[in-house]
Amino acid sequence: MSLSKGQKGALSPIHYSSIDGLRAISCLGIILMHIQANTNYTLQGNFIYDKFIPSLTWLVYLFIMISGFGMCTGYLSKFQNNSVNLETFYKRRYAKILPFFGFLLIIAIVIEHNLKAVYEASVEFLLLHGLLPNNAVSVLGVCWTLGVIFLFYLLFPAFSVLMKSKKRAWISLAISLWISFVCEQHFFTKYFVTKSFAPRHSFIYCIPLFIAGGLIYLYKNEIQRICSKYRWITLGLCIGYTALWYVIPNGGIQIVFYLKSLLLFCMWLSYAIGVESKFLSSKPLKFLSGISMEMYLAQMIIFRIVEKLHLMYIFGNSGIGGWISLLFTFILTVIGLIAFIQCYKFAYRFIKKHWLKTT
Repeated sequence: MSLSKGQKGALSPIHYSSIDGLRAISCLGIILMHIQANTNYTLQGNFIYDKFIPSLTWLVYLFIMISGFGMCTGYLSKFQNNSVNLETFYKRRYAKILPFFGFLLIIAIVIEHNLKAVYEASVEFLLLHGLLPNNAVSVLGVCWTLGVIFLFYLLFPAFSVLMKSKKRAWISLAISLWISFVCEQHFFTKYFVTKSFAPRHSFIYCIPLFIAGGLIYLYKNEIQRICSKYRWITLGLCIGYTALWYVIPNGGIQIVFYLKSLLLFCMWLSYAIGVESKFLSSKPLKFLSGISMEMYLAQMIIFRIVEKLHLMYIFGNSGIGGWISLLFTFILTVIGLIAFIQCYKFAYRFIKKHWLKTT
């Protein structure tokens, strides 16, 4: 982890290479979870299929927390020093996400070819679906996360005020957790929300995750010092608590699950910024991290292609053959995603270059 200098000699934000690995693993885990949820393998009766793979859906919380930490790394001090051009800031956010996301929406509209898809895509294209009363758009079902994260981008100037000091950040976290509890007990009941509503699709419910990412940023120096000194103990604690996460009862209370998950992902994110792991910072994971957003958004499109080609059950759907089929489907989907994204990037660069030449 080292500082790099920009063209004008200013120091650019630190790049925490181990976070690349966390981001890539989270993306792969969510893809595997979606494959299991949309297939008919008869592999039940064991911990891996019944509990572990479905639990990978909660890695989206880690995604959100990394977004909070990453934005603080890149922009918190700039906002607090009033050295950010807001127009440039928002343009960069849209420019980073919209081209590929818009391309996927066009594909989805063509596939769905109905008025509902047009209505939903028109709001999604503006990246404002996180403001909807029920952020459960179906054109690209997984994009609810993007709606929540982009709303965080829009509100980041206000968020930077909450992160002005460690004391203020802790108070903000406590208040946000109380709001999440109140939402669970009152505002997310049938009087206020529809049957299809999912709490984590709501920005207000996810605020503690962003604040937790910000808190880890504020304590980054202390975390690095402790983790570098007690590297293996820290890793052991992370692995140990991950195992405990599966056995700690929730008692039927969602906020208990939220808190134990918040702690879990805080521990892993802290480990990633404090230790430069050879595995987490490896080239394959760094490459996948660089396209993780695109992989996350396009996963179901590529999976449906694999499904249409009837490649999901060629080794069977139960026993050893079922496990091989599941792994084969997962690998095909990941390879398909990489190929799809690389082809898109090549075409986008070509069109952009051609357009620049003619204007």
